Amino acid sequence: MVRLVCSPELAQRLTRELALAGVPVAATGGDHAPPLPGAAAEWALVERGFEAPAGAPAILFDPLDYMEAVRMIAAGLPAGPPRVITGHSSGHGSRGALSVLAPRDVHYFEAAGDAIFACTANGRFRVRETLQHYENGWSALGFVRINRSQIVNLLHVREIVPWFNSRLVLRMAGGGELEASKIYAKRLRAAVRM
Repeated sequence: MVRLVCSPELAQRLTRELALAGVPVAATGGDHAPPLPGAAAEWALVERGFEAPAGAPAILFDPLDYMEAVRMIAAGLPAGPPRVITGHSSGHGSRGALSVLAPRDVHYFEAAGDAIFACTANGRFRVRETLQHYENGWSALGFVRINRSQIVNLLHVREIVPWFNSRLVLRMAGGGELEASKIYAKRLRAAVRM
């Protein structure tokens, strides 16, 4: 996990690039604030002119060379979320063949009964981990919980429509709609800066 110590504009770019590289960013309580509890960083990326935090190794970089800093961090840190996951096709049951899924292929995760499914353009695949696992570990990849039983990949959301009672309806790129509950709609609005 990486802590960013830089200007807010650069922090947005770095967060996006680090997410693409599969490197999670430590959540902070605001601009230049220390990491929130449970968000301890292994490294810090520090823009020249900002003070490096104590307790973690830091990489100092010039704002024009921020992509080089991203490459250094991505090459030197253990991977965050896995590059791929495996799932059983819901049509084959739990004894069917495993399919390999990249995070970008997953439109959303859904809890149904006692199982968790990764929903893709090619169908639903039963996965082993919990929704909490995907919510915590994959948020840097653009996955956001929208209700008690679903986590959506923002890459596959085509439209967000305000709905009744402070809820939101997400129209997915591949068709279909998902509903963000009132409680989780606040988080979604913050994630997409609505």
